[in-house]
Amino acid sequence: MHKTGHLAEEAPVWYEIVRNCLLNDILSFWKERTADYEYGGYITSFDREGNCTGKEKNIWLQARQVWMFATIYSRVEKDPVWLELAKRGRDYLVSHACAGNGRWYYLLDENGTVQQGTISLYTDMFVLMALSAYAEASGLMEDKIVIQETFDSLYQNVRNDNCRDTFPQEFQEGVVSHGRYMICLNAVACAREYLDGNKADELIRFCMDRIFGVLGYGEDGTIYEARTLQGGYIDSEEGHRINPGHIFESMWFVLEQAERVGRLEYEERALHTIMATFQRSRDEIYGGILHMLSDNGTDEQYKDWNAARNLKWDEKVWWTQAEALCALLTFADRTGDDEVWKEFKTLFLWCREHFFDPEYREWYAVLNRNGSPRIMLKGGIQKAAFHIPRALFQCSCILKKYVVETGEYDAQT
Repeated sequence: MHKTGHLAEEAPVWYEIVRNCLLNDILSFWKERTADYEYGGYITSFDREGNCTGKEKNIWLQARQVWMFATIYSRVEKDPVWLELAKRGRDYLVSHACAGNGRWYYLLDENGTVQQGTISLYTDMFVLMALSAYAEASGLMEDKIVIQETFDSLYQNVRNDNCRDTFPQEFQEGVVSHGRYMICLNAVACAREYLDGNKADELIRFCMDRIFGVLGYGEDGTIYEARTLQGGYIDSEEGHRINPGHIFESMWFVLEQAERVGRLEYEERALHTIMATFQRSRDEIYGGILHMLSDNGTDEQYKDWNAARNLKWDEKVWWTQAEALCALLTFADRTGDDEVWKEFKTLFLWCREHFFDPEYREWYAVLNRNGSPRIMLKGGIQKAAFHIPRALFQCSCILKKYVVETGEYDAQT
């Protein structure tokens, strides 16, 4: 169907802008320095200038980067360096991080010695994404068995409310957390081509049902970080917490899969939730998206939580902005809403002005509320080549559809 409106008209210019930011502003930083030629896998800890600050291997980040580099090779440009980087990470995962039976270690030191074992289902989810993306990029099926084993393990554990491998959330009997279902939904969707499609879709539907049936609350578009199994309110810091970045991320995942898996009714709820969250979390004074919210609108709920993470609720964190960009453009694409397209552009330009480091490339990790840099590192225990380049990749895919429709698309770009 031919689309009209400002998004359709401006897509060719914005496609080039976003693609340039993806390849030249962000990924070029990682392309030059992330390979660990001494110990294998990737180095992911860097200061502002790109100097290495540590070589421990968080398997979340190793797997996320395999997915990213393999996806760039498959979908953006056939530069052999991307495939070589993806293979480097894939080889490290299967040789160092596999615990067997579809489970994966969480943290290794630079020598490859396990520091923290199978404590997190999220690790298994990210590895599932990584190995399936590498299979697509390489055309090799050497990981077919381990992909299936990892999925089978997740199929059992994600649906098991007594599974205690919930890090970074603390296991609480009778309590469910948003992150488990959000990440699983996306991971299984990414790997579906290499799985039993019916079983994969069953797990995706289960995750969506938990998000909207248990963690979603009322008509106000709120998705809580934690609820009881019956959807009941939890009077605690975690129970009050609303995480805009997780909600944006979760909702664009839902919009990608809902119709295909027979949950079309969730599309309207996802669209409503994106806008409700945006209205609630946007900083109308300084710009950008606030890091965290409370359902009572105060910072009191977060003093301990933020102190432990060296963050404040009103700061601007890299990954939250990236997920908001992806959600806003997905919304504008689905609805044709010119005002939301305008909001996407405004946030994109704000991020480029405040987060992007023109001297050394990449984004700073954390800004003060007023947009000045506070934590200037480019990579660390959580930050790697994932949220920002994934968001730019997703946005470029949406914009590319319009460019192809106009006939202005060059297959080389």
